[in-house]
Amino acid sequence: MSLVPLVLEGQSDPLVGRVRQVLNVPGGDVLDRGLVELVRGVQARNGLDAHGELDEVTLGLFDISVL
Repeated sequence: MSLVPLVLEGQSDPLVGRVRQVLNVPGGDVLDRGLVELVRGVQARNGLDAHGELDEVTLGLFDISVL
C-alpha cells in the first residue's frame, strides 16, 4: 500500500464521495477543510501520520480500494 497522496485538500475526486459515504458526512467530491480535519482524526487514532490527505493506506482504513 502506498503513502503517496491520491487526493489533496481542495481537489475533487470520486474517492472523496466514497469516504463521505463511509463516514456518513454530507457533501460532494471535493476534499474540503472539514473532511480533511475529520480524516486527520481518523489517521491519528489509527497510528498514521495525520496529514488529512487521501492515500492508499488511509483509504484502506475505510475499506475503499483504489482499483
